[in-house]
Amino acid sequence: MALLYPTFLYALIAAVIPVILHLIQLRKAKRVEFSNVKLIQVSKDLTASQKNLKELLILLCRILFIVFLVLAFAQPFLPAQENESMTATSDVVLAVDNSYSMQNITAGKDVGLLASAVDRGKSVINLFPASTSFSVNTNGIVSSGAKHSAADADNVLDNLDFSAKPSRFQNLSTTNEHIFVLSDFQKNTFTPAYLRQLDSLSQVHLVPLQAESINNVTVDSVFLEDEFIRVGGDNTLHIKVYNAGNNPVDGCPVKLFIDEKQVAALSLDLPAKQVTEATITFGIPGAGSMKKAYVTLEDYPVDFDNTYYFILSPSGSIQISEISDQPSGSLSKLYGHEPFFKINTFDAKSINYGTVSASNTILLNNLPVISAGLAATAANFVKAGGTLIILPSSSGEQSSYTSLFEALSIPATLTGTLDNVAKTALQAPDPKKPFFKSIFSTFDPKMQMPLATRSLAWSRASEDILKFRGGAPFLSRFDRGKGQVYLMASPLDDKYNELMNHALLVPIMYRMAILSYKQEQQLAYSLAGGTVSLPVTTVKKEGIYKLEKDSLSFIPDQQVRAGKLYFDIPADMADAGFYDLKSDGATVAKLAFNFDKKESYLEQYTPEELRNLLPKGKTNIHVYDYGDNFSVKGEFEKRFFGVKLWKYCLILCLFFLMAEIALIRLL
Repeated sequence: MALLYPTFLYALIAAVIPVILHLIQLRKAKRVEFSNVKLIQVSKDLTASQKNLKELLILLCRILFIVFLVLAFAQPFLPAQENESMTATSDVVLAVDNSYSMQNITAGKDVGLLASAVDRGKSVINLFPASTSFSVNTNGIVSSGAKHSAADADNVLDNLDFSAKPSRFQNLSTTNEHIFVLSDFQKNTFTPAYLRQLDSLSQVHLVPLQAESINNVTVDSVFLEDEFIRVGGDNTLHIKVYNAGNNPVDGCPVKLFIDEKQVAALSLDLPAKQVTEATITFGIPGAGSMKKAYVTLEDYPVDFDNTYYFILSPSGSIQISEISDQPSGSLSKLYGHEPFFKINTFDAKSINYGTVSASNTILLNNLPVISAGLAATAANFVKAGGTLIILPSSSGEQSSYTSLFEALSIPATLTGTLDNVAKTALQAPDPKKPFFKSIFSTFDPKMQMPLATRSLAWSRASEDILKFRGGAPFLSRFDRGKGQVYLMASPLDDKYNELMNHALLVPIMYRMAILSYKQEQQLAYSLAGGTVSLPVTTVKKEGIYKLEKDSLSFIPDQQVRAGKLYFDIPADMADAGFYDLKSDGATVAKLAFNFDKKESYLEQYTPEELRNLLPKGKTNIHVYDYGDNFSVKGEFEKRFFGVKLWKYCLILCLFFLMAEIALIRLL
């Protein structure tokens, strides 16, 4: 124990005063005569030993009162346990986690984790002398030398709000400072490597905040059955909802809104720690302009991830270029029944390669010979993202087909078709395959399947869509580059292929063409960062593209190349929702941005787990247990400032004063 003001100990001389008073009271009593004893008050019998004990106790209380009063002014304290490693206390950094996971409720309290972090931060401020300078750092904002007084630091803490930006505590300065990190220490976002990067010159204090639970439900993502969005028709939206908690959730309401109008709703039972996928069929009313849509659910207390925003861009027409030398076998009538298909038919000698290259789908139908130019065009078309459908000829030139397959890197061979070869029945399709998901309203596994011969053979396809009864592929998809190639094993001729007259022909041909359609922009983007690419119709040399949302405006890093705009998502863009991409005041596109889903997974490191993560030899890093402000404050004071005992001395001083009064009046 040590004394802050030891000179006050000279005042202990005053302790002799009650001793002197006690000795004076011991003088011999005088005899007083009374004329009438009736005037004498009746008193209790009191022996000399009892009287002496009472006087001694009173004397002791008076002496101890003076002793502890003097000690209170001398301010005794127990020295700090880590006094040898103390750094200067003129600069203190408060790193407060204000990510959206801090919306969670504090264990045992009805307040959020961010409110608890603010209270804990204020208690830390109260630990230090008035001359201390404070820096308050939050997610996405690291103080660059800005210092605050205690009052200003309190004000900064009071005005904290949630941020979508990731933690940047690893960038904190670590020179001659106390650094307090107040966080829930999510396992999904806190990087243990940060602890190894810390300098040993600073005292780092990790103050974990315990959440009531880790239960949370979030809309993980949405996607369309296919990218072709029909105005006035039925579209299918797939919704992935993740239950990150340890408990199942029954009857979670999920709703779909388009242009602020609810168009669909459903109720989901969500198993714990699983993604549940649901589908919603919806229609898009009105004209074919971009629609603002979002899926929302109800969940508390972490609700920042309850809504997923996305843009629905009604599709234009699907351009199909059919190349065929047999007009009677053309598929133009088949595709002509639907207005969203635009088909151009060419023969092999009069191909408009500009129109063909600009199509969504190229259909090679029963061509006897495939020229080298057509093969090269088809290969480049697929590599760039187009869809190629090959329906072989019954009498095709094998070498030309071989050259085409080599250009496409497909292991296929044209075997030719013999008139006397028996046809083989096809297997019933698998309705669980993605290709057939939207084709069958009701599926009959015993349906009568068409017969066909085989004039084209291949192996190692990306997906076998239809097969012969023996297992050989009849219709397969090959993923090549950014595009796809579909191969059919038999010519589309009823002499060799009964699919020509079967009910499956129309949905299969439609499905291959529809899958060739690619949206010009994604449904949604993440605020976590990255590069967005969009096609632009008009390019101005000095045009600047801006992202605007209500009163907010951002100018991202951007570049226009080959008719596409590339821009980086601005680092300070932190609000989820819909943004207008504008150039010269005109809206070029509407975009949807959502929060990063990392904050949705609420599992935390416990204090013990954090201690186990500490690198060996890092004695300057201190992890505090869960608790209220007083326990953390007391532990810190004991470790770095020592234990101040003057308050206890003052309490004992008052105790002995009250004891003296009680002895005089009650005994």
